[in-house]
Amino acid sequence: MNKFAFINIPSQELERPPAAAALLQSVIKSIGWDCKVFDFNIFLNNEVDNETWSELESYWRCKIESISTLATKKLHTIFEKFTKQLQAYDPDWIGISVFSRFSTVPCHELVKYLRPRMRSKIMIGGHGISAWPGSLPNIDKNTKYKTIADYLKEGNHIDHYITGDGEDTMKELLLGNRYPGIDGLPPVQVKDLDAVPLPSYEGIEPLNYYYTDEPGVYMTMSKGCVRRCTFCNVPDLWPKFSIRNPSKLVAEIKTNKSKYGVNLTHFTDSLINGSMKHFRQVNRELAVLRKDVHYSDLKYMGQFICRTKEEQPESDWKLMSEGGAEILVTGFESYSPRIRKHMGKNYSNQDIAFHFEQSAYYGIKNIALMFVGYPIETEEDHEYNKEFLYRYQKYAKSGIIHMVRWGYTGMFRDTAKIEKPGDVEMVVDPYFEKKFKTLPQGLRDIALGLGWLNKCNPTLTLSERIRRRLELHDLSVELGWPQTRSREELTILYNILKNLDKNKIDIKDFEELETVLDMH
Repeated sequence: MNKFAFINIPSQELERPPAAAALLQSVIKSIGWDCKVFDFNIFLNNEVDNETWSELESYWRCKIESISTLATKKLHTIFEKFTKQLQAYDPDWIGISVFSRFSTVPCHELVKYLRPRMRSKIMIGGHGISAWPGSLPNIDKNTKYKTIADYLKEGNHIDHYITGDGEDTMKELLLGNRYPGIDGLPPVQVKDLDAVPLPSYEGIEPLNYYYTDEPGVYMTMSKGCVRRCTFCNVPDLWPKFSIRNPSKLVAEIKTNKSKYGVNLTHFTDSLINGSMKHFRQVNRELAVLRKDVHYSDLKYMGQFICRTKEEQPESDWKLMSEGGAEILVTGFESYSPRIRKHMGKNYSNQDIAFHFEQSAYYGIKNIALMFVGYPIETEEDHEYNKEFLYRYQKYAKSGIIHMVRWGYTGMFRDTAKIEKPGDVEMVVDPYFEKKFKTLPQGLRDIALGLGWLNKCNPTLTLSERIRRRLELHDLSVELGWPQTRSREELTILYNILKNLDKNKIDIKDFEELETVLDMH
């Protein structure tokens, strides 16, 4: 029997088993292969002390160019120990999940170590493989390669890489077939979510994960989005909005409870209420299941969109409560109707009020996602966001608004979707671009993400965006709102500005800023 080793690597959370590993383990077994998951993220955490873990985290995230001699020795010893486990299994293939750009450095280090020591073919996949290889420590910044995947394959560190959805692509690669998404071929979205095998948590049982009082699992209800918001690239990744059969979805939730003891389902969807017809049916079936005493403690959380009262009336909120809705991560984005219209949001402030009223009545918590400093934001728009804090203070104090996250927008990337004649012309502030050249690549990316200008809204400088963020923070504290990102974040930003004005770059400021932002 052919054998496949699936490796999960840092930097990822430690609270829940990796969703990709559970899903793809089932996919691989469906073609008659044996599969074993090796969670190197957990393995490494168990092998090092907190100080070494922190140093490695800084290295993974390109905050530092190298690690200490002691950490290097420890990492080598751990690689050796981990590799012996792989050698004992002796897989035909090794697959490495590169979750994000913060996983690219450990991927690079691990494949370099494994390649001469394993007979296995090696493939990589995940969002992180599209990162620029020049972001890796000790790599020539003038590299000709566009992605880390290209760099690793051309250097013979890996055999293949997969872009896009891996469910079908990985299976076809193992069967020896040429298929979209393999080695640079344009990927395709999974056509039928119901045809994908249910995740297998063999070897990564949820109750064995830690740093949480409430074990849970990730699940997918849908892929894609029904909206086309200016700041979001989800429609580019999954052009078609697709959903799973409600009965099969609920059956999986039931299995996770009976087999693994898991009460909490954390949906990975961009939005769980993309189709109200589908969402209602899921909640109806969950409500029936929860009437059974063995399943009465089932609950779920997931990303949510604010809808109009007509689209989502009170009956839906009652049904959600009966189905176990616990936390909705809701993108309200701005309390300014003008800003929301520009973003592509089609709901009113009255609809937001109804959302919170129903949440409070049925005891459903919210994490409110808001933006500060959207590229066209004026002082008047900013006043709307301050009004939001005043208007919904009671829900914050009661815990119905579990937390509010003020995000930053308008980072200098592909701004084609937000460009509208007369209101958006995004550029990198040349002053900051020059100043940030001395930063390590990982920190430079973060810095330039802050150093943008909208020529059509010239008063919205970095300094002004920081001022508005600070004002919202102080008002939140005054009104008793729960805090997620502290004043420390803002102090760091001011220090950056101050140091820039003095023609001085303090790398520690950027390291601290990234740490604060990553925590939330």
